[in-house]
Amino acid sequence: MADVFTRSMVAGDLIGILASQGCSYISVLCKTDNSGSNGVTITGEGNLAGVSSNAIVLKENESFTIQQPGSLDIGNLRIACGTASTAIVVSM
Repeated sequence: MADVFTRSMVAGDLIGILASQGCSYISVLCKTDNSGSNGVTITGEGNLAGVSSNAIVLKENESFTIQQPGSLDIGNLRIACGTASTAIVVSM
């Protein structure tokens, strides 16, 4: 069984997930977003058929979940909490 990582994020917090960490599941919930002007930014480093990843911005009450099947790992991922925003992250 894998250990579970939990974290409450506030403005300015940054979580970096590396492929070498063996993460197979991650879920991010944006709790507050500074009245719609910020939120939580999630950026992957992979590409698909030559197209690079770009940022996804979660606003208040939006969530994002990735789960890899079997023994695969999630690659590098960056999660940043914007000004006056809060979030919850759960991973394993």
